[in-house]
Amino acid sequence: MAPTAPTPSTEPFEAPEPAEALARLGMPMADAMRTQRAVRRLHLEPVSHDVLLPLLELSLKAPTSSNTQDWVYVVVEDRAQKAQLAKLYRKLYRLFNPIVSRQARKDPKEQRAIAPGQWQAEHFEDLPVFVIPCYKRNIKHRPVGRPQISVASFYGSVYPAVQNLLLGCRAVGLGASLQTLPIWYIPTARRILGLPRSMNPVCIIPIGWAKGNYGPTKRRPIGEVVHLDRYGNRPFLGWTSPTTD
Repeated sequence: MAPTAPTPSTEPFEAPEPAEALARLGMPMADAMRTQRAVRRLHLEPVSHDVLLPLLELSLKAPTSSNTQDWVYVVVEDRAQKAQLAKLYRKLYRLFNPIVSRQARKDPKEQRAIAPGQWQAEHFEDLPVFVIPCYKRNIKHRPVGRPQISVASFYGSVYPAVQNLLLGCRAVGLGASLQTLPIWYIPTARRILGLPRSMNPVCIIPIGWAKGNYGPTKRRPIGEVVHLDRYGNRPFLGWTSPTTD
């Protein structure tokens, strides 16, 4: 899967004007939440800064620990930069994908589910824009454990903003997905992005105008997921949500 020039889409597509796209932010919140999904198949046309920047601005309305706001976004549009991240991504993708494909070989539904991820990996450097949230390490906030797999309260100060961005993308018609494999090797990712050692990339969000449909997404009934007071106590089995269509 060596980097190649973007293949022109054979599908007729015209991106909406920025004002038209941003007007869609009036979508009811519940509708955006019900239909949000990881959208990996994207049109390759550029995303206007007049659309992206307002979404990034809105995303930063999210809470952050101690109101430190020690975050930055690295927005990557340069294809050479994207190709470096794609190379980093595929090192790990080639390890994990055969396992996932083998597990799905007898399940057509699972095969359909992993196909968008395979398409994304093959076209990674062709995707229009990457947004990479980063957070500054300090006395209060630093990841623990091995850097490449650390998960701690450190990330709780930036992931609310990430979710705001994903919901904003859904509302205006952009496809987006939260990825971690492309920055798994944090020192290498930091070097590609020119980040100082004090700044950690948290995830990478490829963004472009969505192909196909969004939701509604299907999830297990909430009664199967909620355990009250201790694991195994599920008193809400059979509960029906008043917000369910």
